[in-house]
Amino acid sequence: MEGQKIEWKWLASRIVLPIALVYVASFLYTLVKVRLLFYRLKKKGMPMLPWNPVLGNLPVLFNFMKKVPKDAQEAMSFALLASESGLDTCFYMDAWPFGFSTLVITSPDLAVQTCQTHDLSKPDALAAFITPMTGGPTFFDRNGAEWKYGRELFNHSFSMRSVMGYVPYILQEVEVYVDVLRDLAKTGDTFLLDEITCRYVMDIIGNVAMNTRFISQRKFHPIAAAMRDTIDRECQIETGNHFTRVNPVRLFKQWYNGRTMIHHIGIELEKRYQKWKQQGETSSSTSKSIMDLVITEYMKTRPVAGSTLDPKFKAWATIQIRLFLFVGHDSTAVTIMYCLYLLSKHPAALAKIRAEHDKIFSADLSNTSNLLRQRPELINQLPYTLAVIKETLRLFPPANGLRDGHSSVSLRDHQTGTTYPTAGFAIWIVHSAIHRNTHIWPDPHAFIPDRWLVDPGHPLYPPPGAWRPFEHGSRDCIGQTLALLDIRVTLLMTVREFDFQDQYTEWDRGHPAHGLNTIFGERAYMIQAGSGRPAQGLPCKVSLCRRFQPENGSGSKGKET
Repeated sequence: MEGQKIEWKWLASRIVLPIALVYVASFLYTLVKVRLLFYRLKKKGMPMLPWNPVLGNLPVLFNFMKKVPKDAQEAMSFALLASESGLDTCFYMDAWPFGFSTLVITSPDLAVQTCQTHDLSKPDALAAFITPMTGGPTFFDRNGAEWKYGRELFNHSFSMRSVMGYVPYILQEVEVYVDVLRDLAKTGDTFLLDEITCRYVMDIIGNVAMNTRFISQRKFHPIAAAMRDTIDRECQIETGNHFTRVNPVRLFKQWYNGRTMIHHIGIELEKRYQKWKQQGETSSSTSKSIMDLVITEYMKTRPVAGSTLDPKFKAWATIQIRLFLFVGHDSTAVTIMYCLYLLSKHPAALAKIRAEHDKIFSADLSNTSNLLRQRPELINQLPYTLAVIKETLRLFPPANGLRDGHSSVSLRDHQTGTTYPTAGFAIWIVHSAIHRNTHIWPDPHAFIPDRWLVDPGHPLYPPPGAWRPFEHGSRDCIGQTLALLDIRVTLLMTVREFDFQDQYTEWDRGHPAHGLNTIFGERAYMIQAGSGRPAQGLPCKVSLCRRFQPENGSGSKGKET
């Protein structure tokens, strides 16, 4: 026993103590380095929140977080913080050791310089956030040649011509979504719009990307279930439960979900490759899924077609498909939910969008999907519908921009001439703050779709570069054309047949201890759950629109009564 005590003391003195001293020294060195950086910025008069030389901005951030819901999305919270603090251009934020040294952008001018003028690269930290869902590097979070290769390979798949060819795939899934809503209208039960809409858009992505019917709206599908479970487990960390990061059950489930997606996506990719071998390039591109088109592009670079899909390409393509399943379904579903929510709050806008749909597609809903299959270009004749979507994305942008600062790049405020160094900072472009900036948007918190229909020079006309839900520049969202198509088709197929009514009052009665429940006075504030999502899953009820309700116990579905 005495010998064991001596041995442990020796280990502690020779190994444990030196490691602890190195850790403490590293911590103190970084602390001094970061605080000195912000001290120099403060001396130069750079914009920042009240700053403490020891704790940085942590005290003011801690106090502010008491003023917003505990599960609120960081971006929406910081938009409110910037608004209340009068920081309408940018500000530096020192949240170390709980966050990066950050330059927060709240004006369109500096956002344009970051993403377009200087085209700054994406930071390595972005990969840590997205890899649990994707399983590896994607052209979304990579830079340089790796990003360029992926972008070029997928560009054709997201051209306007290719995207319009996806309309039949989208209609297959929206018809199931409409049936689900009809079932819920019959029961009159309260449900979570988030839950059913995320499943619906996941089905769209599976069909459009791989020509694979998940039908996860009605039954279990391994790819859809694995992705949703992965996202939900990551969200537990994002919303404050950091102990789950090292939870062995979570780690095992993430590994298992990853293996499940690799296996089943691999099967679907092999099917698409064998289909390509049978048809080659003879079939019309308008009848092909994203991966059909990408395989075609990839095989143009190969001297000979093998009996099976190249394993390296297959592994790379699987990661990209997982990327689309994550970002493609999450942000699109969020926008659909908020469109339905805002239209339910604004009867005049709802009446106007319904009239537009009747005008272009007739008031007989039973023929809408067939007409759209035959003439998909009609979806582009709905300007007010697109205006509703743009205004929804302005008020509730699902994501934000993140770029790496550089020693050779300083951003310049063209009104004051002030320059803001970026070296050593993550540049966070907060879309909610830019979209609600009171200095550039008239009545910024109001839902006014007509902003997107007025002529230049009108007071409501959107300021240049101020609408950024898909970002701008070379790293803009490659899937934005598809996302806008998904949303327009969904609204076309739902807003005339159904009336939605949120049930937040009912939810609040059942959860009195929840605490603060609004941001900018909005009950459906955004929480951080992958992308920003509606609080509490947007509890609601749905009913048939009065003109489609049967009279005297009769009536036909989809026709006026």
